[in-house]
Amino acid sequence: MDQQAPASPSEDQGSPKRPKTTFIPPEDRKNSRFGIASFILSIVTLLGYILLGALGTTMIEPYMTENGPLLEPTQETLEAMTTLAAVFIIVMLINITGLALGVVGCFSKTRKRAVAVIATIVNGVVIITIGALFLFVLNA
Repeated sequence: MDQQAPASPSEDQGSPKRPKTTFIPPEDRKNSRFGIASFILSIVTLLGYILLGALGTTMIEPYMTENGPLLEPTQETLEAMTTLAAVFIIVMLINITGLALGVVGCFSKTRKRAVAVIATIVNGVVIITIGALFLFVLNA
């Protein structure tokens, strides 16, 4: 009388227990939150790079000629360029964060991955382009 009857037929056979997973049809899945965040960061950083490039160009243009620098930049201009460089580093860190979030979103099993894949590609292309521009400028 001490013995209890097994609760299910699978316990009788001694088969290993399988974790319960619920199947979610692809059309009912929601987009990955990491992917959405990564996509937003990719757009923000892309606009940030464009804005930083335009500001940097307009700051240095009055001091450049075809033969090289015409005048020495003022102290105020140098401080503004230093601030611009600091903002560039912050935008680069945001871009790398967006790339990491996109990669995390690509491995989600219960959410749609399309936005995460697109965001990862955009972030990666932007990082590679900025890196190539640095190499081009440093080697020129």
